[in-house]
Amino acid sequence: MSRLKLTTSRYARRLDMDGTWTVFDAFTGRAAEVGSRQTTGTQMRDAGERVAILNRIHPAEGASTLH
Repeated sequence: MSRLKLTTSRYARRLDMDGTWTVFDAFTGRAAEVGSRQTTGTQMRDAGERVAILNRIHPAEGASTLH
């Protein structure tokens, strides 16, 4: 039987209308904060790196694996 991993990441990035990227909390829809800085107005690569870091530090609650 194959394994299907269900993962809901807490943080993601979205393209804003001005062409920059925002890292946001997928549970609240609000821009994420790193320290006291919001993660808006970033380049795509920077946003992707921040998403990866935040998801490692704060993994989504309830992420599970189905067998």
